[in-house]
This record gives sequence, C-alpha cells and structure tokens, in this order.
Amino acid sequence: MKIMIVGLLALLASPSWADGFWEYGSWRVIVQEVDTGEDIRRTCSAVTGGDGQPSVVVSVSNGDVGPPDFFPTVLVRETAPRGFKTVMQNGQAAYIRFDDEDVMDGMVYASLDDEGFAFAEIAFDHPLSQWVLRAMRKNGQFDVVVEGKVFMYAYMDGFTASYLKMAEECGFDGEGVVE
Repeated sequence: MKIMIVGLLALLASPSWADGFWEYGSWRVIVQEVDTGEDIRRTCSAVTGGDGQPSVVVSVSNGDVGPPDFFPTVLVRETAPRGFKTVMQNGQAAYIRFDDEDVMDGMVYASLDDEGFAFAEIAFDHPLSQWVLRAMRKNGQFDVVVEGKVFMYAYMDGFTASYLKMAEECGFDGEGVVE
C-alpha cells in the first residue's frame, strides 16, 4: 500500500500535460491548455512584471513552428483599467537597452481589446526576436525607453530557466537561444 501511495504522489509531482505554473527569479512560466474541438493546444508563456505593472511576455504554442526555425515574439505589454489610457501611445518610438549597451529599436502599437480595455505593446517578432532572446539570456536587465524616457525595467534573473521550461512544456528546446 505504501508503494502505491508513493507512486501516486510521484505521478502528481511530475510534470503533466495540464495547466501549470512555475517561478524562476523574477520570471513566471504559465502553461494553459485549450481544447479547440480538433485538438488540444498548449500555450506556454514566460512572463515578468504584471500585477498592474507593465510586463514582458514570451509565448509559444505546441501548434507553432517553433525554435530553432521560428523564435517566439518578445512582447513588452501595458494594460490600463477600463476608461483609462495607457502611458505608451500608438506610434511612439521605443527601444530596449541592455546592460551591455546593446539596443533594439521598436515602435508602440496601442489600441483597445475586445472588452474595451486600453493596451499598448512593443513587439519584437521573428527574426529579431532571436537576437532579443539571446540578449535577454546574457544580460541582467533591460530598460524599455519610450520617446527618450525610461518606461520600465525588466530584470533577467530566472529568464533562462523560464525560457527553457516554457520551451520544454510546449515541446521545444533552447536551441538558438541557450546553446
């Protein structure tokens, strides 16, 4: 009986193909499954920030063509309560600046979501995302600069572990970012 209980507890503690949550330093990994009616899709995201503050999000799905052929978008995202505007505004020039002074230029896209909440984001899409992901791995933080002013800081402690866990949970590996 003890062996059966220990075995069940081990199964419960092991990774499973269901919703999940892990924390690594300043980063969280969130895995969600959705039944599309045709198959089960897993969306795996590494996130820092949030909780009312701007966030940095990297997401991949098990249905995507993923690394090393296509790298997930790195998204700097801000949301506002209903009826309020975001600080970042559509069309503003932006960039991220890493500890080592490397910089990647971007542009703010702002709009309203389906429920009427304002959001603004700076997206670093493939193929630029691979460069950004590699820079995130080798630096301690980056600043998001919008119209010449620092908008937010993103800390990279735990990023590599989060990226690897996110990739693993959706069936990819770290190739191309974590060699």
